[in-house]
Amino acid sequence: MADYEEDIDRVVAGIQRKSRVINPKEKEIVAYQRGGPRAGRRVPRACGPVAKISVIPRSVAALGYTQQQPTEDRYLMTRAELLDRLDVLLGGRVAEELIFGDVSTGAQDDLQRATDMAAIWSPAMG
Repeated sequence: MADYEEDIDRVVAGIQRKSRVINPKEKEIVAYQRGGPRAGRRVPRACGPVAKISVIPRSVAALGYTQQQPTEDRYLMTRAELLDRLDVLLGGRVAEELIFGDVSTGAQDDLQRATDMAAIWSPAMG
């Protein structure tokens, strides 16, 4: 089963970079970025339940990732659901600022995804 899960992680998030050693402080920051928005409040239905949170470096730049499993196939989203997704994407950056009093480049992918989503949402939703 562990091999099967590792294969899924490899496809979803990339190859584990065992050579990339993260110092304990950076690992703590990544943990708050990945887990912060999901702890202490409900994960919006539009995002699906959290299946896995990892702080293991993978692929070229990813220091960790969150895997969410949709509960159903979706083709349309309401404005409220899009806002929920933005909350989750930006929640890691907010958690980092609340805990450490500063932000890093670690949540940069989430910020880019939120920006892209907002750009699509803005003209469509007003």
